[in-house]
Amino acid sequence: MKPFLLALLFLIFIGCDKDDDDCCTIISLDANISVKNAGGEDLLDPNNPNSYKKENIKIYHLINGEQKRAGLDDIIYQDSDSVFRYRTFVNHEGNAEFPVTYIDWDETDRDTLKSEIYRTDNQTRVIKIWYNGELKWDVENGEAPDFTIVK
Repeated sequence: MKPFLLALLFLIFIGCDKDDDDCCTIISLDANISVKNAGGEDLLDPNNPNSYKKENIKIYHLINGEQKRAGLDDIIYQDSDSVFRYRTFVNHEGNAEFPVTYIDWDETDRDTLKSEIYRTDNQTRVIKIWYNGELKWDVENGEAPDFTIVK
């Protein structure tokens, strides 16, 4: 098993040629959100009868003034601290300086994520995320794009 892993690592490292423009592109656009109520209950815990259900959550990206449905790869997962989180990917399309993502938790509850995206030829990554106008995450904190909202 060990020789196989070493061979795999070797292939990964030699797979990138410095002259290859398509090589080693970094895309990091995820936001990992835990949702609590004022009493501290986890509103993503499937064992909570008042929780938001994945099948009811819809994501829209505002692109050039038009809302487009997104979020096909979004998931609800339990982290190492047993907190349920909703992982979505923020909008990075279009030409907006601060792209907008809408989260419809259900038919009547909508929140807005605004993000700042860092773009180069080989990188596209989120560096700031605002939730309903409040800065919730900044890459300068040195942590993963995880934050908690209270509903």
